Parts: sequence; C-alpha cells; structure tokens
Amino acid sequence: MLNLDTLNTRLFEFVNRGVGYYPTLDKFFVTATSKYTIIIVGIAVALYLGIYLPLKNNGEERMRLLRHAVLVALSVGLTFIVVAILKILVAFPRPFQTLANIHTLISLPDGYSFPSAHAALTMALATSVYFQRKRLGELLFAFAFAVGMARIYVGVHYPLDVAVGFLIGYLIPKLFQLKGYFVK
Repeated sequence: MLNLDTLNTRLFEFVNRGVGYYPTLDKFFVTATSKYTIIIVGIAVALYLGIYLPLKNNGEERMRLLRHAVLVALSVGLTFIVVAILKILVAFPRPFQTLANIHTLISLPDGYSFPSAHAALTMALATSVYFQRKRLGELLFAFAFAVGMARIYVGVHYPLDVAVGFLIGYLIPKLFQLKGYFVK
C-alpha cells in the first residue's frame, strides 16, 4: 500500500520525467512558472480591476468595483502571508534537494517547498476575481493550473505542495466571500 509520501514522490517523478523529451512543453512550463509571467498577469489584472473598470463606471458601481479590487489585493496579500508562515513552520525541502536524478529547467529557488507560493497566489487571484468576473476568473483558473503543473514539471515542487497551495489560495478568498465581503 502506498503512503502519502511515496505517492507524492511517484507523482512528482512521473510529471518531472518529461523534462528534456518534449521541448515545446519544456518552453511552455518554463514560461508559465516564470516570475515575470506571473507579475505581468498580476499587473494586467490589477490594472483591469482597479483602474479600467472603475473609470468606465460612475457612482455606486465605481465604488463597488474599487472595493472588489481591494478585496482581490487583500486576498492575494493574506495568502502570501499564510504561505510564508507555513513554509517556515513546515520547512519541507524541495524535490531537487532530496531526490536523485531530478530534471530542473529553471534556476533553483531558495527556501522551502511546502506549500507552493506560486500555486497559492495564482489560485487566490483566480478565485477572488471569479467572484466578480466569472469569465476572467475561469481564464485565471486555467493559468493557475498551468503554473501549478509547471512548478512540478520544472522540478521545484512536489504535487502535494501545489495541491495545498491551491487549497490555501482557494480558501482565503472563499472566507472573504462567506463573510459577505465579495458582493455582486
């Protein structure tokens, strides 16, 4: 019977095994996991939600849209803090630090593996945007999934790191929504 650690390692090895055999996939995942790609997407969403939409509207609608943009920023910011604290508390090493024959495609990051900040932050962005702009949120969910898979593929996170990152990135905005802060 497989325990969670063995399953986590085997899933990682299965995904990471493709590195070097599929050049197009290698390029796609390196681009998806790049901090520049994530920053560009984040800035584009912030400009759209925080400037474009509010300027396009007046009065109460403008204030509602600005409030939503602030809640998105708060959700992502709180997610960042929670993940940073968990990384320190759990202090789990990255796959390339513990496993042999790992294929890495990016420069090796410092810090701990669990949970994945990339997965958590992109999921928090997608979830909080989804509450107001469903179509944009759906696109951001696809982006978050690509980023999460990329983190495994390029050799810097285990699947469990990404899954827990996704869970945290979903739950924090969801708590804001349940408290009634995200109101349409």
